[in-house]
Amino acid sequence: MPPWEQGGFFMGLKMTGKTDELADMIEGTPPKQIAGDPILKQAFTVALLASDLFIPVEQTEDEQKQAGGVSLQAIEVEGTPHVLLFSSQEKLGAFAGTGTRFARAAGAAVLPSLRGHHAILNPGKSGRALAPEDIAEILGDKTDCGKEGHVHGPHCNHDH
Repeated sequence: MPPWEQGGFFMGLKMTGKTDELADMIEGTPPKQIAGDPILKQAFTVALLASDLFIPVEQTEDEQKQAGGVSLQAIEVEGTPHVLLFSSQEKLGAFAGTGTRFARAAGAAVLPSLRGHHAILNPGKSGRALAPEDIAEILGDKTDCGKEGHVHGPHCNHDH
């Protein structure tokens, strides 16, 4: 029987009925497979932008109001800070503890503010590190200008 007739099979990913389908996708598909398959890559992009992300924050709500913004928590990976992103409150709690303050927003609302930065989705064995180039590609930004590490964004001032 083909996979699509076995129930719940979509683009090589078995849907488990859990609400954290983004985690299912990254846990069930190796990064190289997603990167090498345009259909899976697009499915990951759509899922990431459409999913609510849970982001640990440094301050209380009052401190955020006073500061006029939010400071996101990051961890260092090979000497580079990576903003922490989680696909569910359960994943966040398992990593950082159940009392961790967090913001919750759709990936489409969060990722534009991460242009030029590194992030890590669901840190751990099955997590996905996102370089500035990855974030730019997910957002549909032009990334190739001949300057290594540069990502075109709304404030890019050099000649294109």
